[in-house]
Amino acid sequence: MTRSPVWQRSAADILTSLLGTLVYLLLRLWSGTWRRSLQGMEQLKTLQRQNRRTLVLFWHGSYLPLFVLMQEQRACALTNRSWRGRIIAATARRFGYDALQLPEEQGKEFLRALRQALHEHTLWGIAADGPLGPYHQIKPRTVELAAHFGFTLLPVEVAANRCWRLKKRWDGMVLPLPFARVALAVGPPLQLPKRLDEAQAAQWAQQAAAALADCGQRARRLLAAPR
Repeated sequence: MTRSPVWQRSAADILTSLLGTLVYLLLRLWSGTWRRSLQGMEQLKTLQRQNRRTLVLFWHGSYLPLFVLMQEQRACALTNRSWRGRIIAATARRFGYDALQLPEEQGKEFLRALRQALHEHTLWGIAADGPLGPYHQIKPRTVELAAHFGFTLLPVEVAANRCWRLKKRWDGMVLPLPFARVALAVGPPLQLPKRLDEAQAAQWAQQAAAALADCGQRARRLLAAPR
């Protein structure tokens, strides 16, 4: 995915790039002190060896620590073209990920943009309850699109023993504090059928949400385990 030369970029593009850089620098500063525990990364490595198109699912409130914890993965973050989406994309790029900003409406332009970019990566990431909720609910349409494009779903979740939780945000964003213990749990992959009707998509969305909840429990157990 190519970027426009600096002289062609608008003031809004420059501002989002600066904000993305600021978020990146702050995260790099305090994440250097985190004590990290990772579980289940072999699930991801197996999918990569098999060259399977994979969509990493996480809750919107977890995306900031995930930038750090999964930084070694060559992945593309899916976001939208809203103001917040542009800042998330700018931050992702500073961490070495690619980012695809899709139209907010899932119409023909949305499908065309996603289809054109699929060949560029096998590993993708999306906030399962994004961009604006409801909190910890996965839209069946997201699962339906993942099935249509041949994605295997891979749930991941983060927990920290000391963190800021932004309760006034709809997503309850979690930001581990400096020197916190931070755990990442990766769940078993979910292989979707190629085609899903509305009822099946709703069932798979519930199953994916349950898988994310299980990852959250396992991440919290990692925090309680002796080092």
